[in-house]
Amino acid sequence: MEHTTKFIINTLNQPMENQHVHHHGCTQCACNNPVLEILKEELFSPENLAKMKPGPGPKAKQQPQTLLITGGTIRPMTGGSTATVEAIGIADGNVVVSGTQDAVTAYMEQNYPGYKTKELTGTQTLLPGLIEPHVHIVPTAMMTEWADVSPFNGQDLLATYDLDSVGTIINNNLPDNFEYVILGKGLDPSLMPFVLNKKGEEELITINNKVLDGIREDIPMMLLSASMHTLYLNTSALRLVYKNSTAVQAKYKHVDIYIAETKGQLQESLMMTPALTVIKQQVVAMANNIDSYLTELFKLANQRGATFMYDAGLNTNFEKILLQYLASNHERVRIGGALLCATTGDVDNLGTYPDTTSYSPVYNGHVKVVSDGSNQGLTGYQSAPYLCKPAHNTGIFNFLQPNTPKGTIPQNYQSLISGVVAKGWPLMIHANGDQAVTFAIEAYQTALTQPKVTELRNRIEHCSLLTADQISTMFKMGVSPSFLIGHVGYWGYAFSQVIFGSAKAQMLDLCGSALAAGMRITLHSDNEVSPLGPLRMMEQSITRIMEENTANGEVLNPSECITPEQALVAVTYDAAWQCYADQWAGSLDEGYFADFVILEQDPLSLTTPSEQYMKMRNISVLETWLGGIPVHIKA
Repeated sequence: MEHTTKFIINTLNQPMENQHVHHHGCTQCACNNPVLEILKEELFSPENLAKMKPGPGPKAKQQPQTLLITGGTIRPMTGGSTATVEAIGIADGNVVVSGTQDAVTAYMEQNYPGYKTKELTGTQTLLPGLIEPHVHIVPTAMMTEWADVSPFNGQDLLATYDLDSVGTIINNNLPDNFEYVILGKGLDPSLMPFVLNKKGEEELITINNKVLDGIREDIPMMLLSASMHTLYLNTSALRLVYKNSTAVQAKYKHVDIYIAETKGQLQESLMMTPALTVIKQQVVAMANNIDSYLTELFKLANQRGATFMYDAGLNTNFEKILLQYLASNHERVRIGGALLCATTGDVDNLGTYPDTTSYSPVYNGHVKVVSDGSNQGLTGYQSAPYLCKPAHNTGIFNFLQPNTPKGTIPQNYQSLISGVVAKGWPLMIHANGDQAVTFAIEAYQTALTQPKVTELRNRIEHCSLLTADQISTMFKMGVSPSFLIGHVGYWGYAFSQVIFGSAKAQMLDLCGSALAAGMRITLHSDNEVSPLGPLRMMEQSITRIMEENTANGEVLNPSECITPEQALVAVTYDAAWQCYADQWAGSLDEGYFADFVILEQDPLSLTTPSEQYMKMRNISVLETWLGGIPVHIKA
């Protein structure tokens, strides 16, 4: 669904004399949305939180159904096994029995004589609810009204994605009143057609203010990149920012100098803050509808078979919004997540690690540290420069200190990681570039020297570029990867052709090698960097086909393809384990939540690439149940 900005700013021409410029650098990926970070004081003030439209209020509590389910294919994933059972019984919101039809029937008749029977037919398949182990719930919901200029149509890449198609989306969705700034999200130059440089070599297209003027020059326009490290402005928007920002005026003596030097490419918080401050009232107005947008997001998750979402970047404000939502809306997904920590002060404020053996909404399972940016956004921290422009670019690392030798782990970063471990909290470290992954592993090696710390379920998020030796080291430490598998399916061709080159692209998302080494892996969307969809993530890990080059159906590093069974474990049983949810979710063991999906077809029945590619993601989700209550029934 595409949304456009329909709120009016009445004070665009009022100068902002007291701008607060944020210097914190951890804003280069979806793991820490720069819009919400920069505008957090305005967005999350008590006054604005009070304005956010609440849900309809607590409704009559829905009662879980008591069911005996038989027929079709039933895979409870008990112990991580993909074996089937003939029947399963649920009552009081939990699984109470599974096994042969005779045994389950006898148990239900004896203990729950009023039960109803639900018969699956043909190829219909029941699985535990699927898990999204790394998403960003509140940021995604809060940006619902920004125009969607991403390369995605549902879970597929758009057939045509270029500047013309982006311009069409924007110009076809303009409201009648032009007293506002056009806001867009998801702009991704890495998935637009490559251009030839003067040497006849392919490279990524460059987007600047003049390019955006070709789309619309009479209305200020700001488009946030998919990686969220760049805000692209047309000339009208640049002039607006300059007029309203004393900070920009102090740095650039004339508006034409500001335009010429930035070219409409505002990177990192220092450059982005003045622009985002201009639109703060517009963003706050959009956020007033947060409850309905959260409902929309959770319904989409249910439609794609997800019953559990693990937020990889919680803070006090996000938790407050989610708990406020759950107080006035029926629960559609289980929610947990990781607390963001960026400084030793954040670590000092950590309390005792909570008990996760039983579920409580919006529980905290990890501490999250964001070390670098996005590879497709050219900000993942690399040991060698990217092949594409700008020259000599090795990305960013959020903890670099002056005079730190290249390849030497920064001491402040090591202190942060060691501090979290000393507090008894498990970690999930965002690391995309190969140098960032190296630093994450080295930091873990130093920190995990205390007794029992290796028992914690420490993770590396994205963990994009790996070597065999690093996999071995991670396995010995008990550190597991969570792969943003869209790096292969959606961006693999761009990585191979113009961003990394073929050799380095072979290091992407080594799912097969990690499993062969004995590791437990998960797959994630990092939504909204890539679309929600555990079935799609399974498909991309199984086929590893680079979708931007569908004519050839080229597979990126075929030896890393995993089996459908392994992929299913990754989005159910092992995902629950990695998120500290394995005592109540991820399988349909007796006593676990009756969180399950009914699919039109068994994903494990698709055994050839032609059956799997672009088909597994489109298996129809007929029903999604949470605690014995249906939250999605396909019409």
